[in-house]
Amino acid sequence: MNDTIAAISSGSRINQPISIIRLAGPRTLDIIRKIFKGKIGRDHTITYGYIYDGQYLIDEVLVMWFLGFKEGDKIIYNNYVGEPIIEINCHGGIVVTNKILELLLSNGARMAEPGEFTRRAFLNGKLDLIKAEAIHDLIMSKTITQVKASVNRFKGKTSDLIDKFINKISLIIGMAEVNIDYPEYDDVEQFTNNKMLDVIIDLEKKLSEIIKISEDSRYIFEGVRVCILGKPNVGKSSILNALLSEEKAIVTDIAGTTRDLVEASYQINGILFKLVDTAGLRNTIEKIEKIGIKRSIEQIAKSDLIIHVVDPTQEDDEYDELIASEAKKEMKFYLKVYNKSDLIKTKNINGIYVSALNSDIKELEDALIENFKDIDIMDERIFSNTRQLSLIKNAFNSIKEAKNSLNNNQTFDVIMIDLYDAWDALQNIKGNANREDLLDVMFQNFCLGK
Repeated sequence: MNDTIAAISSGSRINQPISIIRLAGPRTLDIIRKIFKGKIGRDHTITYGYIYDGQYLIDEVLVMWFLGFKEGDKIIYNNYVGEPIIEINCHGGIVVTNKILELLLSNGARMAEPGEFTRRAFLNGKLDLIKAEAIHDLIMSKTITQVKASVNRFKGKTSDLIDKFINKISLIIGMAEVNIDYPEYDDVEQFTNNKMLDVIIDLEKKLSEIIKISEDSRYIFEGVRVCILGKPNVGKSSILNALLSEEKAIVTDIAGTTRDLVEASYQINGILFKLVDTAGLRNTIEKIEKIGIKRSIEQIAKSDLIIHVVDPTQEDDEYDELIASEAKKEMKFYLKVYNKSDLIKTKNINGIYVSALNSDIKELEDALIENFKDIDIMDERIFSNTRQLSLIKNAFNSIKEAKNSLNNNQTFDVIMIDLYDAWDALQNIKGNANREDLLDVMFQNFCLGK
């Protein structure tokens, strides 16, 4: 981190009114002085001035200064990155913005890699990996629920929870070390066995709870994949369009029009639903229709929730039974939806009745919400991504093995192997292991300027 990096932080839309260019690193002040004419500000101030390319005026700008301040013999950086940083606020547009960036690069900065500012913040101890990933999730959020969940994890409660687990494991590792170093004290061994088992059982229980609540809450971050299935001409595409309030799928009276998959996203109560409208299921010798049917069956396995659309004026047949049985076999959320409810007088109490033609789908929307209403997005025990949850599971399995070894009177050096594995897994969640390969994979998914 001896070089100074620069990037556009505000995106690069043609007509945006303001652009922000970020510069960070040890040569920040030297570089900006070469192109900026105006007052050099104190830490956490904003000054007005001009950007010049030699004698030519490029733009008038506001510069935000985060250069740090002296405290004794140390320089304290109370900023995002943890090193000297400035942000140039210039007029928007690609030409002006790119020209200022070009001037920074030609005067000694280099182009930042994706996520490099956040990577430096992590390496400088400004945030741990949980918070860094929360920032990425916040930027990529598609619903306000995802925003709230990401901000909650950035506040640090999730990191604090992991710290508590790490401290508990450190405690019992210390107890085991005493027994290895001083095996002659029988009373110490008995005390340690009992104490260790209590702590291990408590850790196992809490890690198990985290795994369950995280898996139950994955819909917040990944969205709910919904497959709309049914025979031809029952109104699957009409229901899709009614949910979306726009014509995203072809709606027609000709049976089997939707022979391929139509996908669209739909948001309700902060939950993202990824809707998939499939080919109608029916007997046919037509090859393309058979491919569509095969894809529909595959979609059941890939989906979280099945909307099974039927015509209430028709009896269920083998294809309707196939959908219901496949959904049950795959253990999916299952909603049986009777479309064209305006054509009947009596209703089956076990179904959901809608009229997609009249946009009367409230009963279906209520049912969609019902399945996911109990998710508490503010619970610090929620771990949102695959990397974090995989490490939680590794820690859980290691703690479980340690418990089994303890119950089977294994020696403490055997138990220590599992305890250290659990400790390593939890440390890796926060990024404390500082593995370069882990950091490369993590931060390359960030955008430039972040």
